[in-house]
Amino acid sequence: MSAITVPIPAPQAAQRAAGVMTPALVLRIVVCWLALCALLAAVHWTDIVAHQFPDPDDSLRLVQVRDLIAGQSWFDVHQYRVAAPAGVPMHWSRIVDIPLAGMILLLRPLLGQPLAEYVTCLAVPLLTLLCALLLIGRLAAKYFNHEIAGLAALTAGLAAPAMYQFQPMRIDHHAWQIVLALAALNGLAARDAKKGGLVIGLSLAASLAISLENLPLAAVFIAVCGLRFLRDPAQRGWLLWSMNALAAGSVAFFLSTRGLYDLAQHCDAIAPVHLAIFAWGALGCTALVAVKRQPLLVTLAAAGAICAGAILIMLAQAPQCTHGAFAELDPLVRKYWYDAVLEGMPVWYMPIAAAVTMVALPLFGLIATLRLALRARSRSEAIWWLDYALLLAGALVIGVFVARASATACLLAVAPAAWQLRDRLDAAREARGRPLRQGLAYLIVAMLLFPATPVLAVAAILPDDTTAIKGTGYVTNCDYDKLAAGLNRLPPTDIFAPLDIGPQILVQTSQRVVATGHHRGNLGMKDVIEAFISDPGKARAIVKRRHATLLVLCPDIAEPAHYRLANPHGLAADLLAGRTPGWLEPADGLAPGSNFRIYRVR
Repeated sequence: MSAITVPIPAPQAAQRAAGVMTPALVLRIVVCWLALCALLAAVHWTDIVAHQFPDPDDSLRLVQVRDLIAGQSWFDVHQYRVAAPAGVPMHWSRIVDIPLAGMILLLRPLLGQPLAEYVTCLAVPLLTLLCALLLIGRLAAKYFNHEIAGLAALTAGLAAPAMYQFQPMRIDHHAWQIVLALAALNGLAARDAKKGGLVIGLSLAASLAISLENLPLAAVFIAVCGLRFLRDPAQRGWLLWSMNALAAGSVAFFLSTRGLYDLAQHCDAIAPVHLAIFAWGALGCTALVAVKRQPLLVTLAAAGAICAGAILIMLAQAPQCTHGAFAELDPLVRKYWYDAVLEGMPVWYMPIAAAVTMVALPLFGLIATLRLALRARSRSEAIWWLDYALLLAGALVIGVFVARASATACLLAVAPAAWQLRDRLDAAREARGRPLRQGLAYLIVAMLLFPATPVLAVAAILPDDTTAIKGTGYVTNCDYDKLAAGLNRLPPTDIFAPLDIGPQILVQTSQRVVATGHHRGNLGMKDVIEAFISDPGKARAIVKRRHATLLVLCPDIAEPAHYRLANPHGLAADLLAGRTPGWLEPADGLAPGSNFRIYRVR
């Protein structure tokens, strides 16, 4: 069984003899990493000093880790302080909890629990970034040289969507999925089909065990492996080993992180139905490649039968999942929560400057791979860059339709984009005396480095005629530390609060909340949303049904403002306007100076 030959440029021959990741390259990447760490620390210094998490998911992730350290079962990922007493069965994976819990336990004897948690929340995202840069550097050094590898690491810092996922205090799962996608890309670049296929399959299995949202990208990787087989049956090893590693790895990760605790057919996380589909795919691919010579039409028909079988398994075992991971959301929750989560929306819903940063780098990388394919010195080299281009095109399309996926697309594109950057700089230097050509080369460089600059310039010149919702920014005057100090003086109770502030209450206090912005708590989320957009009389019945004794509101964040727009005469609108219904008693004195609106429920 032969493997696809991955060409290595002549200047890297000695480098290959010693291995791609030489000490000099590692040192170069570490220096670039330290520079990016300094940049991220400077940009996010205010939030770092304030111990402010970038997203509510980060707050709840720390709560989950604390519960694990405190003795909650490894296989039990319920959040029992949300919608108590039953709690909410989270779809999150323990894989992401491992480095967080491990570092906290390591540092706790030296620093104490609070400081150990703080240092961990700063360090783990930055160490994850180092993993990503090493994988990027390895790929760039393999096909170019150490200089471009260092440039690629620095270019990664220009990928704003990706750097958001690696910033200090960003401890949710997205950064690890980016790292695993880069690991799969390195597997795709391996010289040996078996080793490369195993790396691809296991990386994808780990990524899907963390979150099923990477399933489209996994399909693109497997499709590229399948294309290699269709192009040359002798390259069957790519499809064989990647698909079998994906199936076996998924079973292993499921048993080691989920166990037999929950065998329900969930649509938002790896479930038995997905394991059955992966096993069917592995079995089918194994049978497909076992026949060494067969007409292309027969091969395509067999591949179609494998896909049809996977669909039939889904229809038979989990038909509800054919409507998506969030098909079971209540319509009210979908309208006022899910449809308002911008990171899950297509890029055309984003502000135009942000949308440009999401697509520019992947597009530049895609163009670079096509240029490299045209410049290739051999057929095998051209095929590699075309495979890379196909992968990047798939990642770009996924990122266009799901904005948060653009972070992965950006870093997958960094290595060829860095080559193109260096190539254009060389072209600019060689074009001295030819102003038009030199200016064009520098313009391309500037567009790669700062793609959103033209958009921001136009926005600064043109009048802004958009209508903004007051109180929808991320900056708030609400002081969670003062709120926590007041709430922690009370015995544990249930608090009725907007979805976005629930996780921060959980992480800073011992209190419980009715709901957070996590879809498996669909019923509690519906009650919170419905109460805030309903008239005070109806809202009282909902709050009472949830046994809440306190209602807490931050008046200058986006969520209450959206509820006010939904119903100008609803509970949220009344509270924001200072109108307190008779069944609520103002209790701001519980946390003086916090700027939260706090009410006791009568």
